[in-house]
Amino acid sequence: MTEFNSIQLRNLALVGHGKSGKTLIAENCLFKSGAVNRVGKSEDGTSVLDYEPEEIKRKMTIDTSLASCQWQGYKINLLDTPGYPDFTGEVKSALMACEAAIVVVSAVSGVEVETDRAWKYAEEMSLPRAIFINKMDREHADFNKVVEELRAKYGKGVVPIQLPIGSEASFQGVADLITMNTKVLIKNKELIYEIPEYMEEEIDEARHMLMETCAEFNDELLEKYLEGEEITETEVAAALIEGIVNARIFPVLCGSAAKGIGFRQLMNSIVEYMPTPYFRSSMGINPKTNELIERNTEDAFSGYVFKTVVDQFIGRISYLKVLSGTLQENAMLYNSTSEKTERVANFYTACGKNQQAQKIAHAGDIVIVTKLQSTKTGDTLCDEQSPIRYEPVTYTDSMFTMAIKADKKADEDKIGNALTRLIDEDPTLKIEKNTETGDLLISGVGEAHLDIALEKLLNKFGVTAKLYKPEIAYRETIRGTSKVEGKHKKQSGGHGQYGDVWLEFSPGELGSGVTFTETIVGGAVPRQYIPAVEKGVRETLQTGILAGYPMVDIKVNLYDGSYHTVDSSEMAFKTAAAIAIKKGVPEAKPVLLEPYCNLKITIPEYYMGDVIGGINTKRGRIMSTESPTHDTCVIEAQVPQAELYKYATDLRSATQGRGSYTMTFSHYEEVPAKISEKIIEERNK
Repeated sequence: MTEFNSIQLRNLALVGHGKSGKTLIAENCLFKSGAVNRVGKSEDGTSVLDYEPEEIKRKMTIDTSLASCQWQGYKINLLDTPGYPDFTGEVKSALMACEAAIVVVSAVSGVEVETDRAWKYAEEMSLPRAIFINKMDREHADFNKVVEELRAKYGKGVVPIQLPIGSEASFQGVADLITMNTKVLIKNKELIYEIPEYMEEEIDEARHMLMETCAEFNDELLEKYLEGEEITETEVAAALIEGIVNARIFPVLCGSAAKGIGFRQLMNSIVEYMPTPYFRSSMGINPKTNELIERNTEDAFSGYVFKTVVDQFIGRISYLKVLSGTLQENAMLYNSTSEKTERVANFYTACGKNQQAQKIAHAGDIVIVTKLQSTKTGDTLCDEQSPIRYEPVTYTDSMFTMAIKADKKADEDKIGNALTRLIDEDPTLKIEKNTETGDLLISGVGEAHLDIALEKLLNKFGVTAKLYKPEIAYRETIRGTSKVEGKHKKQSGGHGQYGDVWLEFSPGELGSGVTFTETIVGGAVPRQYIPAVEKGVRETLQTGILAGYPMVDIKVNLYDGSYHTVDSSEMAFKTAAAIAIKKGVPEAKPVLLEPYCNLKITIPEYYMGDVIGGINTKRGRIMSTESPTHDTCVIEAQVPQAELYKYATDLRSATQGRGSYTMTFSHYEEVPAKISEKIIEERNK
């Protein structure tokens, strides 16, 4: 394997909407570079990047794949990311490991939901971006229309450095606005031609736009441009690089992945214009002092694990970005996150499922490491003598929750371990045991996310599981008052049992739970038995009268009673308290309570009316609305938890995938009578 220094490396994440052609673009780059001998396709199951069973079945990217190739003495690491909203965690992780992103846009569809989401993620990380307009050979492909849309959306820094020659069925090549050369695909051979005469005016206008854009961000170039001096190809390229690196210029390229047009130019542009990791420093925390420190590429070794794949035979497969220093085989490294030492016996460069052993990796390289014992996604590996810990990626909140259980009794013991290992692979999944309902809850970004999690459980760990609607943790309380006697008297020869209590029930403060008091005078109930009465009260109120849910916000006062000098006992008074509750609570107007959740919904302002209408149909109430930006609306609402089953799907449908929300528990409120009757009836079947 050829050794590449930091300057010779290029790391780019392919991001964009699903079906825009990201995987096929990566496959073309691998083929053009000679890394593979044919262009694989997801549609027919021949892709070297979409190789997991779940991807082959759905013919779509689910997991980020590493596609490494060599081009003109450089190593290009492409991270092919999913374009479906349920897997945005993969996109964030990939961007974290790269110095730039290539935003793939369909020449037919233009800017779509995930295009915009990926752009914003890259923008938040201040990453340089290039744009590749794919599918120029498709019917209704319109390069100029898409460029206008991109410039309107992302600013005047979006500027073509290529123009398509032809479009739709007549698309045959691209014209380079910097070199002024044209490459046309004829009989599967790329030949250099002069720019066609009919395109001269269009080329002049586009080159004029490129010059203006470069000059706008470069004072020297601006001066020459305003004075009408000739600007050389070298000067344009230098200004372009400066603008790209500073994330002020976003060059637009084009091609057709289906026809294999535009990929030599794409890789040339990656090598010539996109940033090298050599100049990128990384900020982290010294785990011993908690001080912020900067790590340059030439400093001691450090690396960040941005992705983990769990293999049932190999174990953990870790995707590692080397951030500083060099990695060599058989290295002993310190995991500053888990505070454990790891041995890196072997590591690999990868073309999807195809891997090649590597002996050394310089700062900036992306490699695959196998069989790490204590290292997970988000962990930092470093030189123990120069410790550092990098901040892990913050993922999108898991909005979609279902209950999960093993389908077979034989799998009940295995499902917990399998889910734990699955979370190692996918940090956007969350697992929680609801101790009250007994449900094992799994949360993800959306329905498809959880469906695929089920498939992975089967394919990777042999565990068959099913999802079902989680049980709601209702509560019971009272709205009225009552005073009752509870007497437990039993003669059975010898010592009997005797306990007698008078209890008063009344509503408590919201959120107060069960409040027990006593106002006994004259020793009607001896002091040593009062704790037993309280214990009986609290244990019995764990199972409500209406539907068996725990009772809350209730005051219970022990105000009278009697005892027997021989037959009274703690057990007798505990039983007497239980008897009193079963008599007194039904007389105190018991009601059912349901949990309410606080929702914070972020949406484009255009969808505000539809979203508010949807909240109203779910018995929710709007608490506030605000517009932090001119086109964004944040809605805060309180909604019954029972109405939020699959709300993630509802919101996605109402906003065309552009909405998101967070949810936290708020409080309990009384269930409307008709709904309460149905819940009680169902519960008592």
